[in-house]
Amino acid sequence: MSTFRHVSLFILCLAAITRAQTAPPVEINRLDKFVVSAGPDAKTSFDLAQGTSVLAGEELRRLAQATLGETLSSTPGVNSTYYGPGASRPVIRGLGGDRVRVLDNGVGALDASSVSPDHNTALEPMFATRIEVLRGPSTLLYGSSAVGGAVNVIDNTIPDTAPDGQAHGSLELRGGGAASERAAVLSAGGGDHGLGFHLNTLKQKTSDVRIPGVARIDADAPPGQPRGTLPGSATDTFSLAGGASAFWDAGHAGASVSHYQTNYGVPTGDMPPTSIDMKQTRLDLAGEITKPFGVFRGAKARLSFGEYEHSELSGGTTVNTTFKNRAWEGRLELPHAALGNLNGTLGVQGARSDFSAVGEEVVTPPSVTQSGAIFAVEDFKVGGKVTLEFGARLEGQSITLGKVDPALPRIAGYAARSAQKKTFGGVSGSAGLVFRPAKDWSIGAALAYTERLPTAQELFSNGPHGGTGAYEVGTSGLGNERSVGLDVSVRRRAGFVTGSVGVFVNRYSDYIFEQELPPHAIPTTNNPGRLTPFQFVARDAQFRGAEAELVFHLFEAGGRRLHLELMSDYVRAENTSDREPLPRIPPLRYGARLSFEDGRWTAGLEGRHVQSQARFTAGESTTPGYTLVNADVGWLVAAGRVRYELFLHGRNLGNATAREHSSFLKELAPLPGRGVSAGVRVTF
Repeated sequence: MSTFRHVSLFILCLAAITRAQTAPPVEINRLDKFVVSAGPDAKTSFDLAQGTSVLAGEELRRLAQATLGETLSSTPGVNSTYYGPGASRPVIRGLGGDRVRVLDNGVGALDASSVSPDHNTALEPMFATRIEVLRGPSTLLYGSSAVGGAVNVIDNTIPDTAPDGQAHGSLELRGGGAASERAAVLSAGGGDHGLGFHLNTLKQKTSDVRIPGVARIDADAPPGQPRGTLPGSATDTFSLAGGASAFWDAGHAGASVSHYQTNYGVPTGDMPPTSIDMKQTRLDLAGEITKPFGVFRGAKARLSFGEYEHSELSGGTTVNTTFKNRAWEGRLELPHAALGNLNGTLGVQGARSDFSAVGEEVVTPPSVTQSGAIFAVEDFKVGGKVTLEFGARLEGQSITLGKVDPALPRIAGYAARSAQKKTFGGVSGSAGLVFRPAKDWSIGAALAYTERLPTAQELFSNGPHGGTGAYEVGTSGLGNERSVGLDVSVRRRAGFVTGSVGVFVNRYSDYIFEQELPPHAIPTTNNPGRLTPFQFVARDAQFRGAEAELVFHLFEAGGRRLHLELMSDYVRAENTSDREPLPRIPPLRYGARLSFEDGRWTAGLEGRHVQSQARFTAGESTTPGYTLVNADVGWLVAAGRVRYELFLHGRNLGNATAREHSSFLKELAPLPGRGVSAGVRVTF
């Protein structure tokens, strides 16, 4: 689609919001949602310079799936790395991996999901009470690996509100769908006399997912492959988490212990089939002081420890490679007393990761990565219509290698030795403005300079990587990846039409990505599978695009609501040094949803179209477009303080063949076919 048509789409969305000023008045419906991930003082999406999305309540319950990437895949600006039903991570504005931070209640997931697309995140979306998405650079609060954005999964395992003496929670049973899901989720808590507790547990199993047609369409696809099923895609997950908090007049403190375990198929078509057996045990400590002391208005701290391990299995029993990550991360935020119209917070953050892999596919030598940072985020009110936002972060990082195999092939740019240590430092800063030109309108603009520090994988990889189907080679001399990004958005929070429309551009110096090497760059003895060799290189790059989400409040009266929701997003990214497209960039999407609710019944019908992607780099191919049609209906009845809800969800009702351009498996594993699931949820 031409640039003219993309600009036209943006103008039409903006015109829809503007035209709504003269529409007939209806009951004002405020869509403000507080975003706690954007700083210590929770602000609404309307009041932030940066683009944000929040999933909570009924919307989150409707969209929640087994993986975080699929749960968020219909959010404007967010796609997924879909690696079958068992592994999927968010892609924000075309950026993924180590450029998008996945957070568990404000600190890192402490897993290995950013290392490879076949590694799932070690957290449970079904436990979430809300999921917050920060689109665009979020490095000031969360580090250089949040240059593309951040996703914060928030649950109540460590209670943060004082108990009222009653038990609260929910029990959900669900089944069906394209993967024949069988799942039970329990979330319950309570307490009294200043002591609260909470428990989350889940058991979920799925079968090989149903698909339209055949799974593989690659050049090596075997003849006579089965139709209608994605072989090797079954999953089996168990999760348990329990926590408690003590409350007093000046704050609260608590702790939780959680265990996450999953075994899922990796549908690459290998025989015997490949699967991943993953587990993580985690300890979290959290506390908050809510009364002023000294020059500070309070304090908030969190510290997490994780023991992570997963084994890649062949035939379900033979261990090929085992990955381990012993990690911790902590942060302290200190909001200072107001200085006139100036408010803000100072903070410190530290982390350590001891990562190793043993087995057939060791891509990166064992390494210990340590990092520390200090940051400040401030806002300054100018009159009643303008708020200025600004901040800075100073970050340091060291990477120390363990034993390096001396038999690794020698490749230009690669140099690694046992016990080698590399250190990096970076400075990031941002400035933003929120202007309120009229009641219930705001214009946000954010300018950010970011330095992302390179990872051990980008510097020291040298080995076959089954997850990407490549032999990966690092470049040990890589330095900081620098970027300048600008976001501009228009929002309206009340009236006949509400929502936001925004545009963005990010320019990178020394953007790090994998570039294909000549076929014989790696000796056959080191690459017996003849995987295509790729090397991490640095080039200049540019990302630009737009996002829109609008809600037309067609009817609101007497407890009944009829809404029409429209969404669209687009990103264009290229290596500007060589004038080539960057790999796995999602194409244009647009969709609509009609929803109805009357206090007892809810119903929705939606369609989402994804354009074909014809801009691709070497080693890729055109990805056809597709249209997904989904529907849902729910019935709610209350008996005292207990609510019973029956729900029915239909996904991909047209049984369309859909393949994600952002997925490494697009030619091996399409998205699920037609599926209808049903469930019951009891809330008390």
